[in-house]
Amino acid sequence: MGHLEFEKKTAGYPRSFIRFLGTAGSRFIMLSQRRSTGGVWFSYGGARGVIDPGPGSLVRICEARPELSAIDINTIILTHRHIDHSSDINALVEGMTLMAREKRGMVLLTDDCLDQGDSVLLSFSARKLKKISKHADGHRTEISPSATAESVIHRHHGIQCYGLIFRGDGLPTWGLISDTAALPEFPKRYGECGMIVINTTMPLPRAGLEHMSLPDVESLLQAVSPELVIITHMGGGILDMGPDEAARSMSTKRTRVIAARDGMVIDLEEQNSILRG
Repeated sequence: MGHLEFEKKTAGYPRSFIRFLGTAGSRFIMLSQRRSTGGVWFSYGGARGVIDPGPGSLVRICEARPELSAIDINTIILTHRHIDHSSDINALVEGMTLMAREKRGMVLLTDDCLDQGDSVLLSFSARKLKKISKHADGHRTEISPSATAESVIHRHHGIQCYGLIFRGDGLPTWGLISDTAALPEFPKRYGECGMIVINTTMPLPRAGLEHMSLPDVESLLQAVSPELVIITHMGGGILDMGPDEAARSMSTKRTRVIAARDGMVIDLEEQNSILRG
């Protein structure tokens, strides 16, 4: 599909943006679909794709208005192998490879997503990809000729898991913290980001659960000052208490904190702008 056709299909979107296909966190919210699952669509520096395409990712793409299309994807990123982050990867590879008729596109994932005998990415799908890259802490993977995604190691229940820092020529740097315990190195790693998307599952820390909580986000904001922080991947406790109010209460003079909503679109070049959702 040519560039002009892609521009036509994405009329109404900014040049660089993310769209929250789903904002659900925890298996309970995933199974009830109280909030949608499906990950985050991103268009950045020529890369177009989805981060963590969990259950319903393809459906959310097909339902999106203005239009999005799985055929236009050239990049898929998995932060880790859990099903609420990865279940739709093979369906999206079908679109990215034009129904497996062309060898094209790239996938960035963890090494344990390719475990023999229990691979998240099917071997049929893998054969159709132009490139498969694996996360390594601190490595900057080229996702387009003008943009990279740096992998940031996380700690999440004994599996391989990574966050991301996106950099592009002439574009703002932004980051994503995936499912993880709060780690002391995060302020240094994410310090240059103008915007950080944070998977924030719990109202309060809970022993034995390696997920970010609202106090963990507040602690991070004592050390870093992005213009915008967006909490997503929210569990039932945060949804019950009201995520918008919880986010506002964490805002500082330096950083605006908002709670993502299903379908919300953020202009990455005007990072304080909420376009819809």
